Amino acid sequence: MLVLRNCQIVNGDGRTRPFAGSIAIEGSVIAAVTPEDLSGGPRDTVLDLDGRTVVPGAINAHAHAAAPGPRFASGTPGVPLSEALGNLRRHLVQGHTTVVDLDGFKLPEETAEVRSAQPVKVESSTVHFDPMFEAADAADGSGLTAAHRAMTAGTMRDRGAVVIGEVGAGMTLGGGGQDYLYIPAAVEKAIGVRISPAQAMELKYAVLGRHIRPGNPDRERVAELLGEYGLQKLSEDETISLIEGSVLPSMQVSLDGLVRSAQLAVELGLPTLVHNAAASDEAAREAAKIAGPLFIGGHTNHDTYSVEESLANARLIREHGGHVEIDTFDAWGRRELQTTPDHMIAMIQEDLVDIIATDYAAGHWDGIWELVAGIVQVGLAPVEKAVSFATGNVAKALPRIGADRGFLKAGFAADLVVSSRRSLADIALVMIDGDVAYSKAEVPPLNV
Repeated sequence: MLVLRNCQIVNGDGRTRPFAGSIAIEGSVIAAVTPEDLSGGPRDTVLDLDGRTVVPGAINAHAHAAAPGPRFASGTPGVPLSEALGNLRRHLVQGHTTVVDLDGFKLPEETAEVRSAQPVKVESSTVHFDPMFEAADAADGSGLTAAHRAMTAGTMRDRGAVVIGEVGAGMTLGGGGQDYLYIPAAVEKAIGVRISPAQAMELKYAVLGRHIRPGNPDRERVAELLGEYGLQKLSEDETISLIEGSVLPSMQVSLDGLVRSAQLAVELGLPTLVHNAAASDEAAREAAKIAGPLFIGGHTNHDTYSVEESLANARLIREHGGHVEIDTFDAWGRRELQTTPDHMIAMIQEDLVDIIATDYAAGHWDGIWELVAGIVQVGLAPVEKAVSFATGNVAKALPRIGADRGFLKAGFAADLVVSSRRSLADIALVMIDGDVAYSKAEVPPLNV
């Protein structure tokens, strides 16, 4: 048996205050969590954590490119296995012990490739239903094979999918995926110049607005941006046509998909996680009313919303028993796609957050524990509540995961994170199923 003693324990339920104590681990399972100072027996391995904090491993409910196979709701070709494994290594060192790959067109055998190659628990999702196939084909669809197209959401549920999602996504609903993938590619194809995600976003807003509504482009702003970005080879009309041609074809059918996903959630008994942003606000609200507690509003802090719009949307989700997710994006790192944390701060202040996840942020996402640590540091929520956003609350929203994860208690999987004394975001040790998956030098090695 392994005994972790002399630690501060935050158990993930959102209510229990941190307490000093010990955790006993037998094989892959937590045997005991107690305020007692366990010393172990002669055959036990004892690790004195010297007052460090222990929390459940984060369950990241919203990630992408965690396995080979088509990406996003647009069905774009996937990343190679090496890149998927690199992404999972990054999740691991950020303290994410379970990752839900929301590239919902993937097949179980594609996800199996990474499950057997590294320690993070990778869970699958599904968007194998019309009109999501139609939306993918309108935006891209080039990564979908006959096998992907033959799969159904019901079969995916039977083969272990934990959620319907991500329904919509920024590639089919005019969001960040258009900014870092499709619009830059369209501009490069037209004039041989590659623009940045931030530049693509500004052009998109000038043409369609943040609610993605055609027919009223701000031509003066378009002309200004073309000059500022050195894109004079494009005329205003060409730019408007290019942006509309990239963004609009998949919009309505993808919005229909949000509503259909809520109906499927009820039929299959599987939660649905939808792309929640200004462009999809009305469809997301309708889906929330249908799915109720099976609804998860993905990245409700999306910056196409105003802060007040985010708050209003979150209140409606809560009224119908659903779950409100906020995502880190790259708000602490590059700040290219998410330039400010204002939305998430306001939502936490209003007590309108259930789940913290990462999303993808063009591959530059910030870790969940970075946001949790920030929340605690500035006093937005007590540590026990902030930790539950990444652990126990996610387990409740995703019951297929929550049966054995998200909490530090006897009988649950020994998935846990030990932080340094400096911050919850400074990960010193990660254990998955009782095995050390990652350790900093400051923690003694375990011979177990």
